[in-house]
Amino acid sequence: MPRSTLALLTLVLALPVSAHAQDAKIASAEKAGPPSVSKEATILDWSGDVIREGTNGWACLPDRENTEGEDPWCVDGPWLNFLQAYMTKQEPSYEQVGIAYMMVGDAPVSNTDPYATEKTSDEDWVEGLGPHLMVLVPDKSALEGISTDPYNGGPWVMWPETPYAHIMIPLEGPPK
Repeated sequence: MPRSTLALLTLVLALPVSAHAQDAKIASAEKAGPPSVSKEATILDWSGDVIREGTNGWACLPDRENTEGEDPWCVDGPWLNFLQAYMTKQEPSYEQVGIAYMMVGDAPVSNTDPYATEKTSDEDWVEGLGPHLMVLVPDKSALEGISTDPYNGGPWVMWPETPYAHIMIPLEGPPK
């Protein structure tokens, strides 16, 4: 078989797998937010590549492959800034309130250390977090007086005392 035929055959055979992988990422990402947001959102992978161009100013990302459980996100512009800063260990520079959806829930995470990859203390480690919203505020002094306890039954500040502090708003009660 000539090389060009073999290369073309390889490309053609790879297309359905690639299309299936892209469709799976889109389906995962769309679960992150309400359909009124996610159906028209840009779908990104975690390296920032556009999988599907959107029209409503929101971006949704699929489950991260290196986490336990499902954790897709739908975010607005300030949250995109936050995620880019977080992933490069820089300080975010957003200037507006930001909103993010995680309607599937979240993978286990430290409530105080943004970069912890293994379980920290029992009081700090958050598991079983169901659907929730997250809110960024540019003025961190606005977070004063909000609980930092994820088990308090209501909203709390995650990652306080870091540039990544934000408000977590559980939609089905505290983590299990």
